[in-house]
Amino acid sequence: MLRVGAWLLIVLSAIAGTAPTAAVAMAQEGQREGDDPAALAVNPRIESVDARREEWSVTGVSPKGTSGVSVDGGDADAGAASTTTDVVVVIDNDRSLPNGNLQLSTDAAESILPGVGPIRRVGVVSTAKLGARTEGSLSADSGAVVSAVGDVIADGDAATWDALTRAADMLSASDAPMKRVVAYLAAPDKLSTTSPGAAETALRLADARLDVMALSSGAPVGRLTEMVGITGGSLQQLSSDEKYAGATRVELERISSQFHLRFAAPGGDERSVELEVGVPGQDEPLTASVERSTSNVGALGLSAPEASRSMLSSLMSNVAVRWLAILLLAASVIGFVWSVLNLVVPDANSLSSRLQVYEESDGALEGDDEEHGMMSVPILQRAVDLTGEIAEKRGFLESIEISLERASLPLRAAEAMFFVASASVLLGILATVLTGSLLIGIVVLGFGLMIPKAVLDTLVRRRQKKFVALLPDMLTLLAGTLKAGYSITQAFEAVSKEVEEPMAKELRRVVTEHRLGRTLEDALDATAERMGSDDFAWTVMAIKIQREVGGNLAELLLTVADTMTQRERLRRDVKSLTAEGRVSAFILGLLPPALGVVMFVMNRDYISSLFTPGLGYFMIGAALVAMIVGFMWMKKIITIEV
Repeated sequence: MLRVGAWLLIVLSAIAGTAPTAAVAMAQEGQREGDDPAALAVNPRIESVDARREEWSVTGVSPKGTSGVSVDGGDADAGAASTTTDVVVVIDNDRSLPNGNLQLSTDAAESILPGVGPIRRVGVVSTAKLGARTEGSLSADSGAVVSAVGDVIADGDAATWDALTRAADMLSASDAPMKRVVAYLAAPDKLSTTSPGAAETALRLADARLDVMALSSGAPVGRLTEMVGITGGSLQQLSSDEKYAGATRVELERISSQFHLRFAAPGGDERSVELEVGVPGQDEPLTASVERSTSNVGALGLSAPEASRSMLSSLMSNVAVRWLAILLLAASVIGFVWSVLNLVVPDANSLSSRLQVYEESDGALEGDDEEHGMMSVPILQRAVDLTGEIAEKRGFLESIEISLERASLPLRAAEAMFFVASASVLLGILATVLTGSLLIGIVVLGFGLMIPKAVLDTLVRRRQKKFVALLPDMLTLLAGTLKAGYSITQAFEAVSKEVEEPMAKELRRVVTEHRLGRTLEDALDATAERMGSDDFAWTVMAIKIQREVGGNLAELLLTVADTMTQRERLRRDVKSLTAEGRVSAFILGLLPPALGVVMFVMNRDYISSLFTPGLGYFMIGAALVAMIVGFMWMKKIITIEV
């Protein structure tokens, strides 16, 4: 059953991963293969909302203009602000591209000039001339811009992300109200020293929108789509290089259709507000979900509240998944009814039913019920028994029993596993309901299953460590008792009353087992195995040898105790010498998550781009793997067996 559930989760995850989110779809403005850019109209949209000050601003594109702004259903007194725009044109000049492609893209780029619409200044950056290169800084001179575009020749390998970063850096010094990077891209990135994530960050810090015209056969369209969704702007996929002229006309219309509105920050203390911008002649307004005190940019940033529902919506939009959900629901109902019937209807052949005729009084039963508490409930008994059977078949019931016994916890393994699993599932469901994220629920479920095992292992190690620390003193006391004339059994019983826990409990168990008929050597061997102590095992071996060949057992025990004392002293010396390595491992392991929390508190927008599907999740996973490997490596270096 567990395997079926695991495979089902994998299949559902794969289906969810293939369904594009609404935010990504919004970012892919423009045409698909075979469409004519010249025949396309600019889609009205909100590109950014700056809600960090007392006066909010909203920017976007709308060919028909705007007719007002409302926040949470209430009208806002919005005034138009300047849409003066500085533009940096990025041209892909990878040497692997045909000359015709570069010529057509530069011809198209020459139409993006100062004075065209709201464009004030234009800069030019190439992707592949000894890496990304600034061909022309921001200039209001049309002739200088045309000359800079004409200087772009095919040379070198593309450094796309470096070029976008360079364009963002150029715009970061601009004081224009609106900033855009217009990129003509046709080749995959080959030479960048900057990551796509760093390019995204540079664009967001510069408050620049990214408009991409990408040749589908060569440019990294998937990654550019994610970048556009995060930084704002648009993406036009072109089926051939001849489409650049039409795509540029669409881009110029987009720049001319920009709007920039300012209005007073709305009252209230709710974290998220719904913002609407009216468009003349359009029934439905432009909408965006805005977080207070943040800069909400791009399709992803303006649709944050729906992120938790996107996976569920994608799943339920698939017909096969809907039928699978119906079948699973029906199977669950049938299984639940069958389970209830089995729990309610008594089994005449059960062991309790057969032994009931031999019970002498109800008082004994009542006392037994009071002793077992909740575990006397038939449902819990059945659930615990089922958990024990599953664990035994999987082969880890015995290891849990051994750990519980070593930790001296009065629990059966099946009981402990049942309650841990139940609590973990409930916490996972609660986390999913509260956060609306299935991923967080799965993470909470995993931690709920792992933390009790880690706590149990910690208790076992702590008890074993204390047992070993008490061993030399116990042997010294045992030797003194033997010198006083006690037999070995009497000596163990006397010592068990004097030493501390857990040594006292283990010695009392040895004495009790010996009185019940078990040999002293076997009882001591069982204690050594149960506590996992090599030192105690050597002590038992010394006692066995002495009882076979004779000799002074008291002197032998004193010698063993002195040896253990010297070994413990050596262990502590080693621990002191490796303290620096342990502290270094702890600090290095704690530093990345602590720094992430600090960055999240200080600059939430900056760090939030890391928690995005695709490269963001991959980087988080790679960082976790690297941290685990490094931590294990350092632990291996500082672990010295004595």
